Amino acid sequence: MNDHVYVFHASDVIGGGTIFLTRVAALLQSHIRLTVVAPPLPTVESGLAEVGAGFVGLPARGGVSLRWAFVRWLWRERHVIRASRILIVLNGRGAAYLAPIVRLLCGVAPVIISHTELSMRSGDLKESLYGMAARFARCVVAVSDSVAMQHHQRWPALAVESIPNWIELQPGDTAGSAGNLSSMTGKIHAAVVSRLAPRKGVEDVVAACRDEDGIELHIYGDGPMRDQLRNMGSQFAWLHFHGHVDDLSRRLPTHSILISGSYSEACSYSLIEGIQAGLLCVLTDIPAHREILGDDYPDALFFPPGDVPALRQALQVARGFLSSDAGDCARMAVSMALERITTRNSPEAAKPRYLAVLSATDTRVGKV
Repeated sequence: MNDHVYVFHASDVIGGGTIFLTRVAALLQSHIRLTVVAPPLPTVESGLAEVGAGFVGLPARGGVSLRWAFVRWLWRERHVIRASRILIVLNGRGAAYLAPIVRLLCGVAPVIISHTELSMRSGDLKESLYGMAARFARCVVAVSDSVAMQHHQRWPALAVESIPNWIELQPGDTAGSAGNLSSMTGKIHAAVVSRLAPRKGVEDVVAACRDEDGIELHIYGDGPMRDQLRNMGSQFAWLHFHGHVDDLSRRLPTHSILISGSYSEACSYSLIEGIQAGLLCVLTDIPAHREILGDDYPDALFFPPGDVPALRQALQVARGFLSSDAGDCARMAVSMALERITTRNSPEAAKPRYLAVLSATDTRVGKV
């Protein structure tokens, strides 16, 4: 077992890969001494400190300069890393490109965590470079079965392990809050929890709700489209922009519906958290969403990415679920999804699989 692991993260934006850092530290805290090497991330630093994990701040914010800062740090620490056989974990696509350098300097093949769906296009230069780098890794850990399958299809000889993202369910978590309508206004409060970036479909959700009477839309998250969405929020009384919040678990149960318009996901934390909070989910028909919710989730609540009319239709179905039989239809759908998540996306399922990956000593390099 590697009792000390360094995790390099090459982004300073809040997203699934960033959230993963504190969650994996909490998951493994009693087994592994974990240190994150990343740009300044105050939220991550405080979360790591709570579980006794370390943090090394790099003097760069992102891009090439951040990767270069990591290489310089790696060069300074190479003798200690080599002598102690400390494992390097490269968290996300941006970090994965450095797998050949890590192997060269440290003499140990790193582990890559993949949080991103593949495009599967042969002419995708970045993806081809990622595949070339991944051959220098011990293995790639995909955070969903669908992303693992893509890796197997694209690079059959690559060592890939699927470990679905997990979430801590609190005692007493049920789907009982589904159908939570505002008794004062009679309006349905819908939530979007997303990185505010292109292809996340947030603007599609806004467009769909613009023509829907009786829906108050609340948007949580941060990203490059923040100012655009904040300006929209100031124009419409039904649109509320909250930005990044630290108390999302407290806020979500005050809503009735979670909407995801994302065109691509690897494993959606927001969807899992929405189900955990008892929200009926209306979402794009993509493999990651289907994988989390299972075959029993109602087909009518899915819509094709970018199809605003289909999203409006799915919202009408959701409103019917919430209003019929005092919300029993909604509660049933959410309860079945929660039961699946409780088993499939539990820390108890993820922990032994991560420990097995991190304790492996095989450093052979697969062919791509």
